[in-house]
Amino acid sequence: MPVGTNGNKPDIKLIKETQVTEQPPVWSNRKIWALAVGQTLVWAGFFYIFPALLTHWEAYFGWSRETLTFGFSGALIVAAISGIIAGRVIDRGKSQFLLAGSAIAGAVLLASLPQVSTVWQFYLIWLGIGVAMAGCLYEPCFAYLTRRYQEEAKRPIVMITLVAGFAGTICFPVANAISNAIHWQASVWLFAASICFIAAPLLWYGSSEKAPDKTIRSPSTAKPAFATILSLVLRRPRFWALAILFGSVAINHGMIISHILPLIESRGVESGHAIIAASFIGVAQIVGRLAVLPLEKRTSLVVICGIALVGLSAASGSLALAGYSIVFLGTFVLLQGASIGVESITKPLITAQMLGRENFGTISALVSIFFVWGFALAPALGGIIWASYGYDVFFKITMALGLVALIGLIIASRDQRRVEPS
Repeated sequence: MPVGTNGNKPDIKLIKETQVTEQPPVWSNRKIWALAVGQTLVWAGFFYIFPALLTHWEAYFGWSRETLTFGFSGALIVAAISGIIAGRVIDRGKSQFLLAGSAIAGAVLLASLPQVSTVWQFYLIWLGIGVAMAGCLYEPCFAYLTRRYQEEAKRPIVMITLVAGFAGTICFPVANAISNAIHWQASVWLFAASICFIAAPLLWYGSSEKAPDKTIRSPSTAKPAFATILSLVLRRPRFWALAILFGSVAINHGMIISHILPLIESRGVESGHAIIAASFIGVAQIVGRLAVLPLEKRTSLVVICGIALVGLSAASGSLALAGYSIVFLGTFVLLQGASIGVESITKPLITAQMLGRENFGTISALVSIFFVWGFALAPALGGIIWASYGYDVFFKITMALGLVALIGLIIASRDQRRVEPS
């Protein structure tokens, strides 16, 4: 039996730390499953609902595609800014309230979309949904998991992304089927209800475990000020390299996913086939994430991430050729989905590996500003490029973004090896 410093009493702290590390296997952990299903629903209802219903809103409201996508961009900008606050909340152990409360608030806002009659009302609702996104999508969830499981966070993150990869697969066909059969309002109400009454309780339950005592306890109970964390992080070249990496990935995928249906149709693909192709990007994400499981035991995260970035660039080239053969369309779906699936796993893991796990909620939020701002910029940027130059230039830019991200990864990796030699 462990002996404490007084020589006759067990070391309670050591026993507690041993107990909290003995967790059930990830696939049998009900709390991880709860987070996985909850993430699937909030991603479907808050993120994928926009591109899924974009053409319906264009026809119903009579507003241009560029005007509509500015609402989504605004939501993502707000999400990036709010993410810093969300990160601090997670670092203080309030993940339950943040994840579940944000889901409920966002669901209420989503349900009010059918009531809008002016574009400013549309924008205002999406700005509010942006705040909700910051509190319940992947970033806060992964920050909680990293804080809770420390070095063992990889498996829970992989499992959650495997399940949540079906969000787009669910959203695109369901949203369009209900919109065509009834009305787009019915589709919005269905997703809002599923988030409020299913996702929020699951997120509350899934995030109910506390971080182990060794994470909470420290020689000083005072949390470092945000300015101190910011100063330390911004001085590292690898932080800026990671910002370039994840920002470029976000712009690439954001441009493509926000224009996915008209983008595929521009290659001469029928509307029905375009919806099917868009739906299978989520399945391809799962394929990519499954590939990580055997690879990560023999290959470094940096190499896996680099391979995915090459695939991301190649995906745009395949889509540009989709009008010639369905093989190119299938290749695009596989490469785009699998590459993004891999990036969603490696993003929090590489951030923790290169920038550390202390105050990870805040650090992750700082890195994610560029990622989320990339998504925020992407829909409007894609609309401007389409309106000014057409989709051929669109493809060239998304291809280049994959290569820029690869350069950022290489710079970050070299900086880490230089500063922290093995």
